[in-house]
Amino acid sequence: LSAMLHDSFVLNLADMTWQSEGAPQLPFDVCNNVCDGIESVPYHKVFSFGGKKGMMQYMNTVEVMDCGSQVWSTPPVESGQPPCGREDTAWVYDTKTSSLLIFGGWASRWLGDLIKLNVSAIIGPPYACISISPQSGPVFGETEMTIKGLRFKPGKVQIRFGNTEKNQVVVDAEYVDSETIKCRTANYELYGAMPVAVKVSINGEGWTVNQQTYSYFANTAARNCMAFGPGVLANVVFGVEIPFIIQARDTINERRTSGGDKFSVEVVSEDNKVQGIARIEDLQDGRYDVRYSVPQPGSYLVHVSYAELGGTAALAIRGSPFRVEAADPWSRHRVLGAVPAKRKGATLSVLDGELVLYGGDKSGVTVCMPGSGEWRWTSVTPSGTAPDDRLLHSMTNVDGQLVVFGGNSLGNGSELADMYQLKKVSANNWAWSCPKSHTPYVRLTAPAGQEPNSTPQPVSGRSSHAAVALDQELLVYGGENKSGILSELCIGDAADGVQVVNWREPVLHGDVPQPRKGAAAACCQGRIVMLGGTGVNAEEQPVVLDELVMLDIEGANELLCTINPSNASGPRPAPRTGAVMLEYMEGQLLLYGGMGVDGKPLNDAFTLDVETLTWQRVYNGSADLVGPQGALAALLDGKLVLLDSAAGSLKLDSICSLDLMCLTNSYNFATKMKTDSVTLLEGLESWVDKQSHSMDAAQNLEKLSGNFDSLLKVMDSLYQVRVKKADMDLLVEQLRETLHVLAADKVATGKLEKRVDDVAHKWDEVKKLQPQVKSSVEPIQASQAGRIRKEVEAFTTRVAQYKTAFHSRPLYKYTTGCANAYPLLDTAAGEMAKLKKECTQYAELASIFELTDAMGPVTAAIKELFEELIAVKDVWDCISMCETQFQTWRRTLWTEINTSDMEEGAKQFVKDVKSLPKKVRDEEVFKGLDNMVKNFLVSVPLVADLRSPAMRDRHWQQLMEATKVTFDIHDPTFKLDDLLALELHKFEEKVGEIVDRAQKEEKMENGLNKLEDSWAKVTFQFQKHKDTEVYTVKMAEEDFEVGAAAVTKLLQ
Repeated sequence: LSAMLHDSFVLNLADMTWQSEGAPQLPFDVCNNVCDGIESVPYHKVFSFGGKKGMMQYMNTVEVMDCGSQVWSTPPVESGQPPCGREDTAWVYDTKTSSLLIFGGWASRWLGDLIKLNVSAIIGPPYACISISPQSGPVFGETEMTIKGLRFKPGKVQIRFGNTEKNQVVVDAEYVDSETIKCRTANYELYGAMPVAVKVSINGEGWTVNQQTYSYFANTAARNCMAFGPGVLANVVFGVEIPFIIQARDTINERRTSGGDKFSVEVVSEDNKVQGIARIEDLQDGRYDVRYSVPQPGSYLVHVSYAELGGTAALAIRGSPFRVEAADPWSRHRVLGAVPAKRKGATLSVLDGELVLYGGDKSGVTVCMPGSGEWRWTSVTPSGTAPDDRLLHSMTNVDGQLVVFGGNSLGNGSELADMYQLKKVSANNWAWSCPKSHTPYVRLTAPAGQEPNSTPQPVSGRSSHAAVALDQELLVYGGENKSGILSELCIGDAADGVQVVNWREPVLHGDVPQPRKGAAAACCQGRIVMLGGTGVNAEEQPVVLDELVMLDIEGANELLCTINPSNASGPRPAPRTGAVMLEYMEGQLLLYGGMGVDGKPLNDAFTLDVETLTWQRVYNGSADLVGPQGALAALLDGKLVLLDSAAGSLKLDSICSLDLMCLTNSYNFATKMKTDSVTLLEGLESWVDKQSHSMDAAQNLEKLSGNFDSLLKVMDSLYQVRVKKADMDLLVEQLRETLHVLAADKVATGKLEKRVDDVAHKWDEVKKLQPQVKSSVEPIQASQAGRIRKEVEAFTTRVAQYKTAFHSRPLYKYTTGCANAYPLLDTAAGEMAKLKKECTQYAELASIFELTDAMGPVTAAIKELFEELIAVKDVWDCISMCETQFQTWRRTLWTEINTSDMEEGAKQFVKDVKSLPKKVRDEEVFKGLDNMVKNFLVSVPLVADLRSPAMRDRHWQQLMEATKVTFDIHDPTFKLDDLLALELHKFEEKVGEIVDRAQKEEKMENGLNKLEDSWAKVTFQFQKHKDTEVYTVKMAEEDFEVGAAAVTKLLQ
C-alpha cells in the first residue's frame, strides 16, 4: 500500500466526462471502504462505511454526504452496538426497512457476520419539506401554516412540532397538492416559547428528515405593547403624515422579535366628527411603523388597539388613546396692493420668483411679489398686443416665458386657438408678443368611426386642455369646444420671438387615451405624465377619470403611450379634474387639488417618482379649508403656494405657502425624536425631582402640621404620583424604546440612556417612598381635610343661594329690553367666572386631600348656572335679531312692502324660537319673545290683505273706526310701522271682513263698468208700429245677446 486518498470524482453521464473540481472530499484518507448512493427526497444521500486509514487501522464509522449541500458528516448512531472496524466488506440497501445490510469483510481475519443499520432517520420517507410559512407564531397556536415540499401524496397527513419526544405535539394537516400541505400550528403553551422542528408524515411512512424550524413566541399582550414617536406626542400638524412606532410585547413584557400581529390604528377628532387616515407597516421584527394624517386643525385621539388571540374584541395598548393637538402648518401671508377679484377659469403661474395671475376676468395680468412680512399684488400693463380676455386657457412656462394658448373668449364666448407669450423685460416691465401665423397640419388620427383627413387643418380652438412644455415647444392635448370633448394631440413651436407656429401631430404608439378635458399634465426626464380629467362613458355621460397616462418620447416626433402602467405603486390619487401638475424636484412631479367625482374640491397633494412610478401622498387637507371651486396652486421656491378667497370675500385675498419636503423631514422619526426625546427627558427629570423634593419635606411632620403650604406641597406630590404613575412609567419605557431605535440609526444615545436609567431609578425610589409618606401624614391630612370639607360645604351653600337669586334678576323679564339685558349678562358672566375659579381651587384641594365626593353637588350647580346663563343669553340674542329685522321691515314704505319675504322671515323666526332650550320656555322673557314673533307673523298676512287693490278710502275709514286710530294711507311717507301701530293682530277678524267686503265690492264695480261699456256700444232702432204714430225700440240681435250676458254675469 503506497498511498491512501480522500478525493472524489463525478462522472457526468451526459457526456461521459470525469470532474474532480468542486467534488466533495472525505474528511480523512481511506481505502477499501464501501460507498453507495441511496435515493432520498429532496436530494440523494451517499453513504461510506469502513475501510482502512492506516496499517492495521480499520474503521467502523458511517459517513454521509447530502448531494444538495455536498458536505460529508458523521451522524450519531442512536442505538445498537457498532460492528468492529473492517475493510473489503459488502453491503446492500433494503428499501422496505430503510436499512443498510453489511456482511463480512477483513479485520486481520475474514469476517462472516451480518449487521443491519437502520438509516430511515437519514433517508426519510419519499417526500420532503422545502419551506414553511410563516416561520414564527404565538404559543397559543392556531396560526395557519403552509408547507411547501416535494412528492406529497394524499392520505393521512400529520405534522409534528417539537425537538424531543418529551415536547412533541402532532396535529392533523390537509393535503392540497403534491407540493403543498396546510395545517394550523399546534398549541405549545405547555412547553413555552422556543424554536421547534417541523416534520411531516403521510400514512405513517416516517417523518421527513430535512427539518424546518418554527419559532414559537409568547402571545402578544395589548397591556404591554406601547407606541412611541412623533405621532403620539402632544403637538402635531395636520395635512402631512406623522410617524410613530408600535413595539409589540408578549405576556412576560419581552420585546417581540417577529411580525404578524394585527394592530389597528384609528385617528378621530375629540368630537368624533373628523376622521384621519392611518397606515401600518409590519417591520417583521416586532415593530410596526405607523403613519397617519388628519385633514384639519383640532384635537384628536389616536386609538391603538390589538385583538389578542382568543379574545373577542380589540384591546387598547398602554397609553391609548393618545391625545394630540394638530396645528396649522401653513404660512399665511399678509396680502396688500391691488388684490385681484375672485374669478373662475384663471391660471396662476410663477416667473422670475413672482406669482402671475391671468384670465378669468377682464383685469389682465396681475403680479404678486412675495416678501418676508407681506405679499403685494400689482396690476401690470405689458407692452405689445394683449390677447383677448379669456378663461379656461393654459399658461405654461416655456424656456423662461409664459405661453398662453386657447381658452374661452370673454368677449364672444368662442373657443380660441391663438398663442401669446408673456415675459418680464425688466424689473417693472412686462411684454406681450405673439406669432403672426399658425401653420395648418395633417391629422394622422381621427375620432372613432371617422377616417383621417389628409387635408391640412388649423389647430382646433379649445378650452380646459392640457399643455406641456417640451424644450421650446408646446404640447397640447384634449380640451373642449362646441363639437365636444377632444382627443386632439399636437405640438407647436413656442420659442421666444417665433413668427410662425408650425403645428404637427406626433406619431402615437401603444395605448390610445380617450378624449378628455381638465387633465393635469407635466413633463419630466423625457416622460410626459397626464392624470385624470373629464371624459364621457358609453352612455355619453360625463365621468371624472383617474387614469395615469404615460407618454414616453421615443423620437423627434414619436410618443409611446401607456395607460395605467402595471408597475405604478403607492397610494393612487382619487379621480379628479382640473388638478395642477408641476415639476417638483429632479425626477419628481407634484399633483395638487382638482375637483372630485362629487363636484367638491380636493385639497390634497401627491408626488410621483417618474422613473419608478411611485406615488406618495404628501398632503391631505379637508376640502372645507378651501373655497367651493378649490384653490389656485403654484410652486414657488420649492413651496406649494395656494391662492384663494377668505370666507365671504369677493377678492383673492388669501395666500398661504407650505414647504412640504421640509415639513415632512421635520417629522421624520430620527430628526424629530433626537430633539424631542431630550425635551421629554428633561421634563421627566424636573418632575421627578420636584416630587422627590416635596416628599422629603414629609420628614419634618412638626413643620407640616403648622404650615399648610408645606403640607399642600407634600399632599400635591402624593396626588401627582398617584394619578400620573401609569403615565410616567409609560414615558420611561417610551424613552428607552425611542433611544433604542435612534441607536440603531447610528445616533449617539449613550449619555441619554444613562440619564434615563438614573431618572427611572429615582422615580422607582419616589414610588417606594409614596406609601410611607402617605401613612406618616395621614393624621395631619385628616385634620386639614375636615376643615376643607367644611369650607366646600359653605361654598356649596353660597352657590345654591346665588343660583336661587339668579332667577329673580331682570334678565328673565322681557320688559328689561336688549339694551339693559346685555350689561346684566356680562355682569352675571363675570360673577360666574369667579365662582368657577373658586370651584376649581376647591376641586384641586379636594383631589389632593381625597375629598372628591364633596365637590359633586357644587360642581353640578355651577355647571347648571352656566347652562342657564347661556340659555337666557340665547333668548336675548334671538330677541335682538328679531327686533333688528322687524325694525328694518317696519321702516319699509307702504308702496315697497314685500309681504312674501316678510312672511318667510317671520316663519323662520318662529322656528328659531322653538329651537331655544326648554329650560327657559316657562320664563317671562321667552314668553315675551314668543308673543312678539307670533303677533308679527299674524300681522303679515293681514298686511298682505290690506295691500289688495280692492281697498278704497271708505274701507280704510272703516279700518280706522275699528282700531280707533287715524292715519293717511295716501301719505308718501306712510310706512309699515304706521300700519302695525294699529295692532292688527288684535283685529284679525275685523280686518278680514273689511278686506272681504272690499274685494266683493270691487267685483261689483268691475261688473257695472263692463255693463256700462257694453250698453254704450248698443245701437237702438226706432220703427213705427204698423200704421200708428207709435214707435217701437229695437236692437240688433248680437247686441241683445251681449247685453243679456253682461246683466246675467253682474247678477251672479
